[in-house]
Amino acid sequence: MVEYLLYGVGIFFIVVGSIGLVRFEDLYFRLHAGGVADNAGFSLILLGLIIRSGFTLPAIMIALLLLLNLVTNPIVTHSIAKSAFTMRYRPRKKEK
Repeated sequence: MVEYLLYGVGIFFIVVGSIGLVRFEDLYFRLHAGGVADNAGFSLILLGLIIRSGFTLPAIMIALLLLLNLVTNPIVTHSIAKSAFTMRYRPRKKEK
């Protein structure tokens, strides 16, 4: 039962992050929405899969995938943001 709750919350995070990607205008806002929400959503879904499969070999493989996601996603997001900053991409200012 708990795994279904984790699936639902994970899907919610992914949907909200996807809406943020469409709604926000600036690259940095989009990176933040996509990086944080997708990382949280994917991690929650994988945790639900680990709970559902119990202590088995697939659960260990899913845990390794979760660890890989938790390490690489922030690195990739930071690399994209740093590359944009190095290329002098500046955030847009809202006009009043």
